[in-house]
Amino acid sequence: MNSKIRQGDFSASKNEYLVYTYEQHRIPGIRTLSHYTIMSPIASPKWERYENCFEFFVAARGNFSLAAQTSVYKFSGGDIMLTFPNELLAENQNPVAPVSLYSFQLDISDENNFLFLSADAARTIIAQLLEIPHHIVQTEAEQMFPIIKNAFRMAGQEQNPLMAASYLQLFLLLLISFSKKEQFRLSPDIGRTLDYILEHIEDDIPLEDLAELSHLSCSQYKQKFKKQMGFSPRYFINQQKIEHSKTLLLEGMSVTDIAMLMNFNTSSYFSSVFKKYTALSPLEYLKKEKERTR
Repeated sequence: MNSKIRQGDFSASKNEYLVYTYEQHRIPGIRTLSHYTIMSPIASPKWERYENCFEFFVAARGNFSLAAQTSVYKFSGGDIMLTFPNELLAENQNPVAPVSLYSFQLDISDENNFLFLSADAARTIIAQLLEIPHHIVQTEAEQMFPIIKNAFRMAGQEQNPLMAASYLQLFLLLLISFSKKEQFRLSPDIGRTLDYILEHIEDDIPLEDLAELSHLSCSQYKQKFKKQMGFSPRYFINQQKIEHSKTLLLEGMSVTDIAMLMNFNTSSYFSSVFKKYTALSPLEYLKKEKERTR
């Protein structure tokens, strides 16, 4: 069994970071499976971005916080924190108390090499994960923690990657189920604005209009939206515009025409926003998708 401590982030005498890479766990679609034990504050980390990769965090003990590009998110036992593909991420340097934390990175770039599942099953799970509306999902610790713990244990034995993958499949399916239950906790006013954004994604969408639709002041609306969704309304609008733009690019529309259609001021501004959300320029994304589907 191979393990390592990430140098620079942890002091080996107090903190430990046990990580299994694909060479050890042999689970298709999983980049790393990790277990943190943090007893003291860690050094300031650098920001990282994982292309085509989700990362999931499960707090087994203590309280922890992670800084993603939209905000700092705090979570503890029973909460699952996830970051989305191409999103910037940095660990918080000051855990509140001793922390035990499991995490794993899920690569979504190849549907044919995904947790030993068929391509159809992989596509279904990936699509449902991408639809999770926020970074923190409230679950039941007594149900989720044994699953991730057993997945980590099986991966460390280096004997049965299929069994470890089965635990991770179950973990993802339960996470998706919990996230769908949470969606019904959105207040009706915020729910109305979400529907409006999706129905008018090609339009200019002023936050003042959304606030009026929810019968709140603009500042109240922004605060309430972020509290329920985990990120700002402007972030969500731009994220959905970029997702829609991907489809238009693949359909053959030019970058300039898409920028104008989606109500970006200039094509260069559109390209900068596109790269912020995908880590690629529009043309780089288009080239990569064409190569992938050849």
